[in-house]
Amino acid sequence: MLSLDVRRFSDVSRADELLALAHAAFGALDIDPPSSVLKETAADFAARLTSETCFVIERDGRIIASVFCIPQGDALYIGRLAVMPEWRRKGIASALIEAAKAEACRVGAMSITLKARISLASNVALFRRHGFAIVAEETHAGYPAPTSYAMELPLA
Repeated sequence: MLSLDVRRFSDVSRADELLALAHAAFGALDIDPPSSVLKETAADFAARLTSETCFVIERDGRIIASVFCIPQGDALYIGRLAVMPEWRRKGIASALIEAAKAEACRVGAMSITLKARISLASNVALFRRHGFAIVAEETHAGYPAPTSYAMELPLA
């Protein structure tokens, strides 16, 4: 089993690394419409680092995975969960989800929420394994059918 060191991250000088990670992870996905993260810049990630909680996993000084968390009402929303394609299916996303669960408890959130693309069945299955349930379907503007699920994990 891979030893994973998940840590809080706020180094805005490395925002370009987070951007590169997100572009590599989300750009590799076969989704329509493409992820809005592909339009973001290093400045967007730097701003996110000052207003949201970020967790990363590094290997040999390189960021290979990250997730952002932000309180929304009584929930903690997690987004931009990214794992470099060559590091997928090694428990890394699960380690980041567990860090988000701990953060939710730390801030007193009643639940964790996220959005998952319907077409990414393996992502939806990952979140279900962590206890998330689909609570709504959402449709991107201009699309005739739902494209995303809103998912939620109630916390005890």
